[in-house]
Amino acid sequence: MTSGTTPARQPQAPRRAFLRSATVVAVAMAIMNVAAYGFTLIASRRLIPEQFGAITALLGLLLIGNVASLGLQATGARRLATHTGDGAAALADAMLKAGRRAAVGLTVVCVVLTPLFMWLLHIESVVAIVLLAPTLGGLTLMGSQLGVLQGSQRWTELSAIYTASGVGRLVLGGGALLVHPSLDSAMIGLALGAAVPPLLGHFFLRGSGGATAAQIKEGLRETVHGTHTLLAFFALANADVLFARALLDEKDSGYYAAGLIVAKACLFLPQFVIVLVFPSLANSPGDTTRLRRAILAVVGLGVCAVIGTLVLPGVVVAVIGGADKYAALGPYTWLFAVAGSAYAVLQLVVYAAIAQQEKRAALVLWIGLAVLAVSAGVVLGAGLVTGLNGVKVLAAMTSTCALVLSGVLAAGLRRRAA
Repeated sequence: MTSGTTPARQPQAPRRAFLRSATVVAVAMAIMNVAAYGFTLIASRRLIPEQFGAITALLGLLLIGNVASLGLQATGARRLATHTGDGAAALADAMLKAGRRAAVGLTVVCVVLTPLFMWLLHIESVVAIVLLAPTLGGLTLMGSQLGVLQGSQRWTELSAIYTASGVGRLVLGGGALLVHPSLDSAMIGLALGAAVPPLLGHFFLRGSGGATAAQIKEGLRETVHGTHTLLAFFALANADVLFARALLDEKDSGYYAAGLIVAKACLFLPQFVIVLVFPSLANSPGDTTRLRRAILAVVGLGVCAVIGTLVLPGVVVAVIGGADKYAALGPYTWLFAVAGSAYAVLQLVVYAAIAQQEKRAALVLWIGLAVLAVSAGVVLGAGLVTGLNGVKVLAAMTSTCALVLSGVLAAGLRRRAA
């Protein structure tokens, strides 16, 4: 009887293992996102709307600069997931060394661009802008470590780093704002928090070695391609806060920044789906069925988020910044939930394109950004809509852009698979 029941039970073991891994990663990423969300909530409550708009713009720059970290992670995960035979330790070491080189380079570039950032964002604090550099350096180191762990399917260590990332931002960044509510304090806390995850990752990956110069160069070369695609995506996903800062008045840009708390929560909520499915997409690039299932999972989470904002708009406003400051935004929070969910779908499709080494995805995204920029400039810059109407229109424009681009990229991947 045992021999007759064992075969029926065996297929359940991989499924249970996957569910355990999915649960661990999902919980860790939920902690990371909730903690990062908590920092934003503290900032929205401790800072006046003008300063909150400034810190939101700086966070947008960090998200754009963080594409190097995500590019390193995607490259490391893809290379290790598709690696066969010996040499995995050397390959991991190559990605870690590539991450260190990228971190140094980005830190220097960020410091050099300080005057440009101050002029672009209308921020007078040199300290706040300069602290972007070490913060971005720490995030870049973390990305290379996450890629090695993800490609090796070391989900527990991966989850620990994700958790450390969120907790570091909340405890150190939020704690700094509680001690002294200012833009400089927020950036000091963020810089310290960004140093925690790479220190933990170094502990997990100690002993890696054996990389050759050719392996490091190859890893950097592939990272450039992946980073280019992710740069286009995150430039698109974060351009709206820059448009709001430049084309709306300070009060309305503060409203838009508060609404973006909802959008970013909906964008990052289904990230664990991407983390788990990416190695398998890299191993089987023609598997459109797996991609469709992942898209349905992301859409399902987005629908739940939109329904929540429609049913409880007052609660949402109270959470994101307080009813006394942002009560006028309440009826429109669902627009930001739609925008964030649309970008979550687009992000999944972008990662699928990276897994398939699809080089044309970046061009499609840059075209989408150009169209969105021109449209926002015409509609908002010319004053066709102002005030809260401008806030609503910009949110709707970003949602439409993300959904159209998702369809275009997904159609291209299906044609390539066929």
